[in-house]
Amino acid sequence: MNRLIRQHSVLLLACLMVLLSCGCSSRAKVPIRKALWITRWDYLTEQQVRTCIANAARGGFDTVLFQVRGNGTVFYRSSLEPWAEEFDHQDPGFDPLAIACQEAKRLGVSIHAWINAVPGWRGDQPPPDTSPPQHWSARPHWFLHDDEGQRQALQPDYYVALNPCLPEVRHHVGRICAELVENYSIDGIHLDYIRFLESGIETDYPRDPRSLQLYEQATGSADPDKTPDAWDKWRRDQITEMVREIRRAVRQVDRDAILSAAVYRTPSIAYDRVRQDWPRWLRLGLVDAVFPMQYDREIARFERRVAECLREARGYPVLMGLGTYLHEDPAITRRQSELALRLGCQGVSHFAYSSFWDAGTAGSSTESVRKLRRQQLLSSD
Repeated sequence: MNRLIRQHSVLLLACLMVLLSCGCSSRAKVPIRKALWITRWDYLTEQQVRTCIANAARGGFDTVLFQVRGNGTVFYRSSLEPWAEEFDHQDPGFDPLAIACQEAKRLGVSIHAWINAVPGWRGDQPPPDTSPPQHWSARPHWFLHDDEGQRQALQPDYYVALNPCLPEVRHHVGRICAELVENYSIDGIHLDYIRFLESGIETDYPRDPRSLQLYEQATGSADPDKTPDAWDKWRRDQITEMVREIRRAVRQVDRDAILSAAVYRTPSIAYDRVRQDWPRWLRLGLVDAVFPMQYDREIARFERRVAECLREARGYPVLMGLGTYLHEDPAITRRQSELALRLGCQGVSHFAYSSFWDAGTAGSSTESVRKLRRQQLLSSD
């Protein structure tokens, strides 16, 4: 009998240790201290890709978030979506992500493939015919539709969105992430625009028959107008389901790949305005870290919002996103970085590459300001 009791005690102790270790691992830090967003407008040639990564390494960044999907088109050799419009939807003769991975490994920089999850196209003109075909023409039913059956209209300088309430849309985005992890030596996937978009919130999307049918199946309500709270919760849950789908797809290929997300600047605004419940993603273990986009010139407001993010994150990894491009005075960048770390952020991420170096196809900062920022980077190490 005593032996049996001892065996049960050992078993219970082992189970307790497993449970405790699971709880600890969910709050484990990710190996990122100073990150840099490199946008799809920061490079156009193979040499520019190499220069971007080399500059990031020289600037002391340990991680680059390298954008490879903007709006249903991509910057790598994909079997799922066409080449980006920046390359005239054709293979440019090199693979930007492959080159970036090669340079990052050579220079000791961690690289994460950054994708825009929900955007389906950008601009007021439809995409041309491509191979594979772009979603706008090949899968019009994947986009948001209003209660009159009209698809969200194209608009200048912003995105139209795929409908995250559709399982096939979520599955497709998951496949994109799995394709990236499987084919490239990246350290993780970085999600952006994993939410309902701000533009168009005056229209109560989605109201297509399929989405309404799915809503009724889930809640028993056939009329969202009669159950507005349940309607908001359901849509918020669909964004969470997209994150879950991506997590599952990535883990099936590489359990060690880090999954992170650029999220709205505070949890309360994210929850109400764009139906993004990112603290819940952390608690459920669906993402390993979040990067709140705290793009602000004002120090006091920045500090308040950082504190809110950390409070709601409850100890899970937070890398604070700095709007470095906004700061005419580099001292603001330094002060915000110091504040974020002092308040408890694991690290910071700068938006974006063109704040420090001249970009391949874009860039607004003057060279004198860029130079001061580069000097600040080196002096902060």
